[in-house]
Amino acid sequence: MADYGTEAERLKEEYKVIFTEAAKVIRHEIDKFKPDYNCKICSIPCDVPKPDIFSMFPPRCPYEAWQVKALSYLTNEYSAKLKVSKKSIMEKKKDYHCNKCGECCKLAISGYSPMQLKQRAIRGDKFAREFTSIYIPYDSEEMVEAVCPDYYNKLKNCMDEDERLYFYYCRKLGADNLCSDYENRPDICKDFPRNPLKILPDTCGYLPWRESANKLAMSIKAREDLIAFYKEKLG
Repeated sequence: MADYGTEAERLKEEYKVIFTEAAKVIRHEIDKFKPDYNCKICSIPCDVPKPDIFSMFPPRCPYEAWQVKALSYLTNEYSAKLKVSKKSIMEKKKDYHCNKCGECCKLAISGYSPMQLKQRAIRGDKFAREFTSIYIPYDSEEMVEAVCPDYYNKLKNCMDEDERLYFYYCRKLGADNLCSDYENRPDICKDFPRNPLKILPDTCGYLPWRESANKLAMSIKAREDLIAFYKEKLG
C-alpha cells in the first residue's frame, strides 16, 4: 500500500512554501500603489507610527487611498488574471480521459452530512441537488474501507486532524464499474474532477493531469486565499 501519509505531509509543506512566496508577490503588487508621501509635513491628525497597508488611517490621508486602490486591484485585475490561469488548467484537462475504474462512483466525499446536503438542495444549491439525486451515504467508515481501501486510506491521510468528511456511493454504478444511466448523468459527474486539487484515486485517468497542474493550482489557491484575507481586513 502506498505511503499516503508521507505524500500528504509533502504536499502540505509544499503549499506552505508556495503560500509564503505568493504573499511576497502580492505584497509587492500592493506596494506599487503606495504613495510617496512625507508624513512629517502632513497636517492631518494621526497616531499611526509607521504606514502599513493594514493601518487605520484618518480620513483624507493619502495612505487611505492606497488601501482602496490596492483592494480594488486585487479583487478586479489580479483576480481576473487568476481566472485566466484556472481556465488554462481546465483546458488541459481535455487531454486526459476517464479510465472507467469506478472509484469516484464507489467513494464520493463531502464536507456536508446527508441532512445538510438535503437542506442545501432544498434551498436551491445545484451541486447539492445533483449530489443527493445519485449518491447514498455509507452506513459506516468500515464499509467504505472494505469497498475502496486504497482510496479511503489516501483520503484519510490527506485530511486535517479536525476535519470531518462524509462518504457516499453512487446508486447508478453497475457491477461492471460503468454507469447504468450514463446518458442522463448529472453535471457533477460530467465535470469530474472539477479542479486539480481534488484528491483522486491512483487508478483515475485524470491523475496525471492533477499532478502536472497541481503546483500551479496551489499557487492560484494561495493567491485567492490571500485576496480573501485582504478583503476581510480592508473591505
